[in-house]
Amino acid sequence: MAVTTLKTLTIDQALDHVDGGAAFIDLRNVDDYLDVHVPESLPLIYEFGPGMAGRARDCLPLDLPLVLLDPGGIDCVNAAASLRGKGFTVVGAVEDGVNAWAGARGAPASTEVVEGDTPPKAKLLHVGDPGAPDVDGSVQVPIEALWARREELAGEGVVAVVSGYGVRAALAVGILERAGVEQVIFWRAS
Repeated sequence: MAVTTLKTLTIDQALDHVDGGAAFIDLRNVDDYLDVHVPESLPLIYEFGPGMAGRARDCLPLDLPLVLLDPGGIDCVNAAASLRGKGFTVVGAVEDGVNAWAGARGAPASTEVVEGDTPPKAKLLHVGDPGAPDVDGSVQVPIEALWARREELAGEGVVAVVSGYGVRAALAVGILERAGVEQVIFWRAS
């Protein structure tokens, strides 16, 4: 039987990897991620089954090294094994990752959440989040294609991601931040 291990990284080691092209992976739920997160981190929302790793494989390039932000209370060894099983390289995990990042780099990011029937004044992006309404005039880019097409939105000042259940829309937030979008809004249409 194979033994799976996960290296614990200091924040400085993790930042060296991320500054070299790796990505921080946030495993918390959508609302916690939107409330406060490491800028440009990618939320994959931990779940024990195949969903998290399958979503990662479908939406992120396999050659993107991953650094897990361990919030505590999540089986990061299992998360790493699941991601490695899909072909990703997981370099390690940072304990209490968001706070460790804040101690090293300053204030973390927060994503504005807008709720209601009226879309915010922004370029609307529909990524196929289940439960999200179809909105006239929105840019349609499936989340599975957003990484490859992220540069198309890089010059936008404000992009509002149309949300349904939120898992795919939250991943779009991190991808857009990495692309350099000035402000990303999360729109929960009622």
